[in-house]
Amino acid sequence: MVRKYNRKTTQQSWSEESMKRAIEEVLGGSLTVKSAAAEYNVPKSTLFRRAKKGNEENASTAAKKGLGRFRTVFNVQQEGEILEYILLMEKRLFGLSQMDLRSLAYQFAVRNGIPNNFDQKSGLAGRDWIQGFLKRHPRLSMRLPEKTSAARASAFNRPNVTKFFELLGELMDRYKFSASHIYNCDETGISTVPNKPGKIISLKGKKQVGILSSAERGTLITVEICYNAAGFYIPPLLIFPRVRRNPLFEKGLPPESLVECHPTGWMQSHIFAPTWFNHFLKYSKPTKEEPVLLILDGHSTHTKNLELVQMSKENNVHILVIPPHTSHRMQPLDVSFMFPLSSYYGQECKNGLRNNPGKVVTIHDSGELFGRAYQRAATIQNALSGFKNTGICPYNPGVFPDDLFEPAETTNRKSNNGNGEEEDAPENESNTPPDPIERTPSPGTVENIPPQPNDANSSPLPGCSYKQQQSQQLYFSPQDIMPIPKADTQRPKRNYKRGKTMILTSTPNVEELKEHNRVCQSRKPKNLATRKLFSAAKKGKKLKVIQESSSDSSLQESKDLCDDSLSSWNEDDVDEISKPLHQSLAVEQVNVEDIKDGDFLKVKLADVKSKSTKIFVAKVQQIEDTTVTVSFMRQYRQNFDTYVFPEIPDESEIFFSEVVGRLLNPKMLRHGQIKFDIK
Repeated sequence: MVRKYNRKTTQQSWSEESMKRAIEEVLGGSLTVKSAAAEYNVPKSTLFRRAKKGNEENASTAAKKGLGRFRTVFNVQQEGEILEYILLMEKRLFGLSQMDLRSLAYQFAVRNGIPNNFDQKSGLAGRDWIQGFLKRHPRLSMRLPEKTSAARASAFNRPNVTKFFELLGELMDRYKFSASHIYNCDETGISTVPNKPGKIISLKGKKQVGILSSAERGTLITVEICYNAAGFYIPPLLIFPRVRRNPLFEKGLPPESLVECHPTGWMQSHIFAPTWFNHFLKYSKPTKEEPVLLILDGHSTHTKNLELVQMSKENNVHILVIPPHTSHRMQPLDVSFMFPLSSYYGQECKNGLRNNPGKVVTIHDSGELFGRAYQRAATIQNALSGFKNTGICPYNPGVFPDDLFEPAETTNRKSNNGNGEEEDAPENESNTPPDPIERTPSPGTVENIPPQPNDANSSPLPGCSYKQQQSQQLYFSPQDIMPIPKADTQRPKRNYKRGKTMILTSTPNVEELKEHNRVCQSRKPKNLATRKLFSAAKKGKKLKVIQESSSDSSLQESKDLCDDSLSSWNEDDVDEISKPLHQSLAVEQVNVEDIKDGDFLKVKLADVKSKSTKIFVAKVQQIEDTTVTVSFMRQYRQNFDTYVFPEIPDESEIFFSEVVGRLLNPKMLRHGQIKFDIK
């Protein structure tokens, strides 16, 4: 078939409506064929042929245009079944590609004995058929789907949503929250390199189109955003992946924004409460007469934060947790704010690279770019639509239509009751077709029952024509040929309790959280420092690891072993002796009573694994009777006279005998660097 055909004749240029009226006039006896053809501007011979075969009841059928002797593979009813199946699979998040649809059409025609010209070698319908199918059904179009995780697909079900709105309705009836007292907070991440750039205009047919970015991968910054149902935004909190704050981080941020630093750049429990929560109380101003409702997700920094719960109860704040893995539908910030914020931030990054050629976006520029994007996205309309589309304010439990719960039918995931235990989820109330396992070919015969279409090994009957199958009353629907995916069994139970929607500030949940913290504290190991020491000094003897304990006798015994091993240490006893550049540092000999807190010491330790002694630089934190608690330092960029403290503190206990001496004249440099004198 010619795919790009230019019409060269005026055949079938008449309309089907004109042909229908002409046929009705001729069959009714009002006009002759010649008169009707002239009046309705249709061909006389075509009108005579169609009026001869038709009647007044099926005039519309007789007036339809055709392709001469060519006929469509499927009739209107069969294509309707394929259309319904495509839409159903798309709702279940198993949308069909063009190859899937071509394969389905071929199997649908072959199994039902429908005459076709499809390619038997490839087992696919032709590209011309699928193009015609899409033209005949303009409701369909090729779309780029958005990835949805299996956890989100199964968790967003009717029982979880119903439980959330029951708790929300209970709070609304008891405290009568107004729109200005209902808040939602959530974290998002911004990067120096936006994840997805916007579309640009380029040459058509060009194989690869690029756009400038600061780097291959960016640095992530966490942002805490909060607003209420009346459109009021609380100044955001930004967490930079640094140990110390830099004044450049605050440049260009919205007024009164908070800046915190953490090595990971992620939200931490101690940052969320009390740091951010005090910031929240400053602007929300809850009182006993007008309490505040805070809606958030079930992240561990929220639900496992006992200090947050205690502060909430003391300050008249009620916290409601949404069901797990449902924030894409039920969290106002995710529904209406995060996407425009991400889009605007990407535009600002692109404009920054264009306006500053030769420069890249760094972590020091992210605050200013975020501030511009935040001002564009923080509109009253976005806040109002977020709460409205989630059914929170105004309160609307029926905001979600039944088709949004279709993906959960695949797994039929169990929901949590109030005790964190699992119970069977009730059937969805939506008008969904029965499961494919229960389907049978319809209509079926009692005698000579054919193989079930859902059997994977079933195949079309050889030599069975369309008329023969019709006589045997066999019919395979699209769901029989390509069944809708359905999980057979539930996932095994886990040893821990899953997240659930709950009122976090209710008394039962507070007691449960206290018990959880008590159990976690009891499971923590005792804080006993360990030191690997040699029990034998001569080469060839076995090495023994001595562990320090808190008892005085053990400490004294370990000290004696350490003194013996270090005093008899020589190059013949080990394979290799470590002689780093630490030994060039100038030290002074000190007595035990001269060591005080804050001194910098050169320490000599024995390493069992490498069979050597190593020199370290450490700062005194605390002095005991026989030991010294020190914080070890690291060399700064291979400079043997400059040291810094690691991001994660490295603290341990050492014996007085392991101290070589005290370092001279420590000088504080920038970024926490400390420089010492050398010999």
